[in-house]
Amino acid sequence: MKRKRASRYPGGFTILPKRITETPAWRAMSPGSRLLWIELRGWLRNNGANNGKVFLTCRDAAKAIGTKSKSSIVRWYAENEHYGFLVKTAHGFLGSNGHGIGDQYRFTDLAHGTHPPTRDFEKWGGEMFVYTPRRRGYKKQSPVPTMGTRRSHHGDIQTTSARGSVCTHHGDIDEPLQRSHHGDISRLPAGSVAKKQGSSTARAPTQVGDAGSNPAPVATTTTTEKEVS
Repeated sequence: MKRKRASRYPGGFTILPKRITETPAWRAMSPGSRLLWIELRGWLRNNGANNGKVFLTCRDAAKAIGTKSKSSIVRWYAENEHYGFLVKTAHGFLGSNGHGIGDQYRFTDLAHGTHPPTRDFEKWGGEMFVYTPRRRGYKKQSPVPTMGTRRSHHGDIQTTSARGSVCTHHGDIDEPLQRSHHGDISRLPAGSVAKKQGSSTARAPTQVGDAGSNPAPVATTTTTEKEVS
């Protein structure tokens, strides 16, 4: 019975083949993208069964590499895709346990299921990587300066002796507006209505004795005036 020989590297190790490091695409890639590829490769199983489902969030990758910039991780992922070392197979999503799962990738130098390795990095045409952010023209909002900004004074905030919220009393809330009754609506005088209803071409005949008749009616003398005369 053969004994299982002890490994010289206990705890596992990550293989970086020379056939990858000697390619022009690898040498054209930035050092940060190389470190990200090596870190992601460490999450690959020994038999490569999870190739195409390997993921590493930007937060975990930044912590492992030793950078505080998660945007750099996003750029390095895109650079690996540009040079053909990685291919995205699925987008990230929020898991049922509340933890986010990052984008899933496959290594092009290894088989993916029943598909043979594509080795896209060997087909690189020499075009250098230029990163373009997803949100163009996005500007980070600058916080409001504390100096010169008007704020509510502490005395303007109502407090109570008991620990509770200060609610508005019912008497402080105005009653809803009521509709006006029919009797509250004023009407226009009868004369103005007649003027609006009248026509400029046909006028109603004036009665004799009215103040508007022409010529004016002759005033009749009363009996008392005759006796005085």
